[in-house]
Amino acid sequence: MELASLIARYEAPFNAKYQHRLLPGQQRAINAITRCRTADAGEVVWRCHPCAEQLRHYRSCGHRSCPQCQNHEATQWLQRQRAKLLPVEYFMVTFTLPAELRAVTWHNQKPIYRMLFDCAISTLKDFGLRQRHLGGEIGFTGLLHTHSRKLDYHPHCHVIVPGGAIDRRRKQWKKTQG
Repeated sequence: MELASLIARYEAPFNAKYQHRLLPGQQRAINAITRCRTADAGEVVWRCHPCAEQLRHYRSCGHRSCPQCQNHEATQWLQRQRAKLLPVEYFMVTFTLPAELRAVTWHNQKPIYRMLFDCAISTLKDFGLRQRHLGGEIGFTGLLHTHSRKLDYHPHCHVIVPGGAIDRRRKQWKKTQG
């Protein structure tokens, strides 16, 4: 089953319940996915001049959240990222805003999300620099999740950390011991 057909099937009850909470970017993603590869997205026509045969194809939306048209690009991106991985274990660390801050966060998303990431970065850098842990500078990649699996507003960030650090003083890569 395609996401666009699920949206079409449940759009009315979804909008009734969540329309007032959707951010403009979320609404644009929904609109793009429902238009993708339909007449609403426009079409491309190829013509063979010698035989006059025509092929018609609906355009894709090109939205980064659309599973229909971004799958190939996403797969290529993942392959490029895998090639960059270090030969170490990776760990996922999660930083969650307390439930008491969610209401104020909803109305001040940009600055509070920035503070969440700043705190996560500071904590991880301090952890990595401690000699009893890694004793060096660590790298990481973080991503923001704004909702839980139940679609409740639950801002948190996941950070992927390689099991190693650079000790600049010794000009050495240090790997975790297990």
